[in-house]
Amino acid sequence: MSEASNPVVEGSLRERAARRLPSHTFSDLLVPVSSALDLAEGHAAGHAQRVTYIATSLGIALGLDAPTQLACNYAGLMHDIGVVPAGAGLGAYTRGDERMVFASLPLLSPEEAAVGASDSPEIVIERIVDHVIHGARTAREFGLPAETIKGISAHHEHWDGTGYPHGLKGEDIPILGRIICLADHIESMIDQAGPLLGRRNLPLWLNQLSGIEADPNLVSVLRDLASGDQFWLGLFSADLPGEISLGCSRLREPKGMRLLGFSESLSQLVDSRFSFTVGVSARVARYSEALGRAVSLPDLRLKQLRIAALLHDLGQVSVSERIMAKPGILSVEELEVLRNHPAYSRDVVAGIYGLEEVADWVAAHHERMDGRGYPDGRAGNEIPFEARILAVADAYVAMTSDRPHRPRADDADAQQRLRGAAGSQLDGDLVEIFLRQVVS
Repeated sequence: MSEASNPVVEGSLRERAARRLPSHTFSDLLVPVSSALDLAEGHAAGHAQRVTYIATSLGIALGLDAPTQLACNYAGLMHDIGVVPAGAGLGAYTRGDERMVFASLPLLSPEEAAVGASDSPEIVIERIVDHVIHGARTAREFGLPAETIKGISAHHEHWDGTGYPHGLKGEDIPILGRIICLADHIESMIDQAGPLLGRRNLPLWLNQLSGIEADPNLVSVLRDLASGDQFWLGLFSADLPGEISLGCSRLREPKGMRLLGFSESLSQLVDSRFSFTVGVSARVARYSEALGRAVSLPDLRLKQLRIAALLHDLGQVSVSERIMAKPGILSVEELEVLRNHPAYSRDVVAGIYGLEEVADWVAAHHERMDGRGYPDGRAGNEIPFEARILAVADAYVAMTSDRPHRPRADDADAQQRLRGAAGSQLDGDLVEIFLRQVVS
């Protein structure tokens, strides 16, 4: 009997598979995460995916080889990933929502964006330039290809040498940097004008960009591409995320991305926005996993729970610093904005293959046992068991962390507060297990 047909071996393989997370490609993860990055820079969701579509179309027309085309797709999806760390603390220097500084790029120069948003423009200019450097560094930490990193690093360089961060000129700018630069400009212009005016005005915009911001050869290629209906139908396709993923698959994109490692890196990036959130998601993950073990969750469930904990606050990138770091009581309107973050987190996580159920746990981590939580007002057993675990861990970490409006509680005080929340806010049985077996 061969090993493949041996029922003992087959059973062992099935058992091991049941303990494993699904295998992912870069695009499996980057396509949904790109929507969160759009929110972080004040764009409507879909900006990065449309930039990717334009960049992909240019790459195909240029005949890029498969590895370079994949790198181009990744650069389009992640071109502004550096906005999250570069924007940390920027709200102290801007007159409004600090994310709007980045949303105005690339249509404004750093100087124009800074003067319009701040009374301390030199600090804002420095952060704008830094977002490209941070982006390249973060892409490297995520393990993205070298060509992707070059493209991200150079996507604000201009053909005439007036761009940043290095003032590169002409063909000294890496090809993917030139492609993303043009795609980013054009998508931003179309987004501002709308599809109909965008199509009508595109030839004029291309003439204005050619030889200044953009490579004249790429401008010519894009002019030809955009002359047909197919380009515009693709740009505004309802299934653009799926089509980007399919395009990557056709390029024989390799699997093997470590979902846990990626989630850890992404959570560190999100938590880096504020000094009071650094390390918070990792602590929630540690306590959630410990509580999950205490209630005998199986191995795969524990891994999924850890991912849920790492990504539970991903949607907070949609909330401005003026709300997140406000030292006083939030207004009704500000609370409404903040309470949207679990739904945003859910939408991103749900886009990752194999995490559909995990997305529901993420969405429900601020629900309450008495039905007075958010975003859906679920109560009792309507709240997934794993979400109730997250809620206990998240509450304890929040209590024992400094916040702009209050200092942290010591362990004894936090444990007393948890007991007070048992049954109304939190699952009483889980609170008791947490206090006896996790933080005792």
